[in-house]
Amino acid sequence: MAYYLFVPGGKRKKDDWDDVRAVLESQGQRTDAITLSEPKHSSLINHISEVCNMISNAKIYDVSLAGHSYASFVITGVANAIPEKIARLIYIDSAIPQNGKSLFDFFHLAGVDPKKYEVPAWPPFTEPLFFDQSNITKIPKVYIHCIHSQFLEVTRNIPQYVKKHAKDDHWVYFDLDSDHYCMLKNPRELAEIILQS
Repeated sequence: MAYYLFVPGGKRKKDDWDDVRAVLESQGQRTDAITLSEPKHSSLINHISEVCNMISNAKIYDVSLAGHSYASFVITGVANAIPEKIARLIYIDSAIPQNGKSLFDFFHLAGVDPKKYEVPAWPPFTEPLFFDQSNITKIPKVYIHCIHSQFLEVTRNIPQYVKKHAKDDHWVYFDLDSDHYCMLKNPRELAEIILQS
């Protein structure tokens, strides 16, 4: 039995994961989700701390930590802070963080103005994430790419990157026939990928 903790991206809420969690729990898995503090009045470091505290307070080990969209930065920061408690990282239609870069940096590297996607310049999205890559490399990782995502301009190079580094960086890759909001539109299919990954 695994323990899955789901972290929503941007301004999303923990309720987004209800249907995915129901499928997993019907298969005997333990799950939980968190709503991060309002990003307009928070920071990336605060969001990382919120998840770390939730894991520590629950005295949970071997966590399969899933992050959607912006939350890829949060789960990477958590894994860097408490790598001994993380069994697996699950990146769902997101950027793959690089040391010293922010979410906004990925938009700019792709030649895309974040305003096009109505992503505001709030602190968590413009704050760079600093981490020890060796902490992340050794953790098994899953990447789930939504092939109809609204953010394909930003994520278009990620499938190739993940597949190229699958062996050395412990990646497993999946395509999902969904748009960006797969946990709402295709919860059963998403849950089935998570279970088989």
